[in-house]
Amino acid sequence: MVRGKHVVYFALQPPPEAAAEALARWESVRARRRLSAKPVPAARLHVSLNPIGEFKRPPTPVFEKALEAVAAVEARPFAVAFNRLVTWPSGDPPPLVLSGDEGVIGVNALYSTIQRALRRRDMAPRREVEIVPHMTLAYDRAEVPETIVEPVTWTVTDFVLIHAVHGEGRYDVVGRIPLNG
Repeated sequence: MVRGKHVVYFALQPPPEAAAEALARWESVRARRRLSAKPVPAARLHVSLNPIGEFKRPPTPVFEKALEAVAAVEARPFAVAFNRLVTWPSGDPPPLVLSGDEGVIGVNALYSTIQRALRRRDMAPRREVEIVPHMTLAYDRAEVPETIVEPVTWTVTDFVLIHAVHGEGRYDVVGRIPLNG
């Protein structure tokens, strides 16, 4: 990805307690395996959902169009649980992520609901891409085999539209959509 590129996508953000639990899982594995990577800051932890696009400049009109597209999304709050810590097979260095089993079914359902809403506004491809819900905790060259960990859980009550600028190490939440189905 090109440095300075503006990236827009929908995501879930863990509440502070869940973010702290996720980083505690990372710290436990980091200490046992003597890894050196620094964790992603708690405020930046998220679970990516639907991509909107990559842009050369801040795409303010795209924010509005994306938020309008999902304004009528109907979904109930749901529980999520991430119970596996593993090195993801991509990136340089590769990310160490939390993923889940049945505990992420609600994430997949929300992704599909958002995808249908975006498709109605011609903001998503016709063919739905399968996602593997995960939360990136750190980036490290040392490979960590899949490890079962105490689940990191929370009740998802909303999702957000994120605007990130590649290479800046931060992102802005430009919209928050409550689940009220």
